[in-house]
Parts: sequence; C-alpha cells; structure tokens
Amino acid sequence: MDYWKNGGLTALAFNDASLLTCISNDFGYERVFAEPIAGFAQEGDLLVAISGSGRSASILNGVEAARKATCRVITLSGFSGSNPLRVMGDLNFHVSSDSYGVVEITHLSLLHGVL
Repeated sequence: MDYWKNGGLTALAFNDASLLTCISNDFGYERVFAEPIAGFAQEGDLLVAISGSGRSASILNGVEAARKATCRVITLSGFSGSNPLRVMGDLNFHVSSDSYGVVEITHLSLLHGVL
C-alpha cells in the first residue's frame, strides 16, 4: 500500500485471506491470481510475478491473465534456466540457483532496489 499512499500509484496485493479463500474454493488454487487479475487489471498495468521455481501454476496462470488484459509483466524466478516463467515477462530476472533461500533473498534484494 506504500506505492499508493506515498507514490500515488494504484497498487493491489492479492494476499487478502477472504479473496484467496473465495477464489481457490470456487475456481481452484491454480486460478487464485488469474481470476482477480482478470477482474481488476487494466491495459498498461504492471504485474510483478514471483516464483522461486518458475513453475507455479497459480503464477503462470496469473501472468497469462495479465497478458490477456494487455498488462506489462516483470518476472522473477530461479532454479532451472528453462523454467516457463523466465520467458513470460517484458523484463525477466532469473537467479541461477537450486536453493530457495538464495533465490528468495536475491528476489527480495532486487525488489527492494527496483521497486
């Protein structure tokens, strides 16, 4: 919410418990991000998609929904260089490590510095 409060940017984080429960119960957890993105996204919005493995179905489906809404996409992934998320963004950050800790702390550092 700091992006909205301090930066004047509309920002949503899809981690509200009632939203997650409702969407996962009604559409399946693999659609937990795709459905709200389809409902809220507007042309030109930016989606930041993060998956350690780059293979999470919920994240991949969210990116596909963002693309259908003509959003821009930044991806952060790790592990295999051939993971599907790695090539789905307009800007892609990949951490070549098989350690979740290394991947996640690198993503955190990138996000802190970039966004």
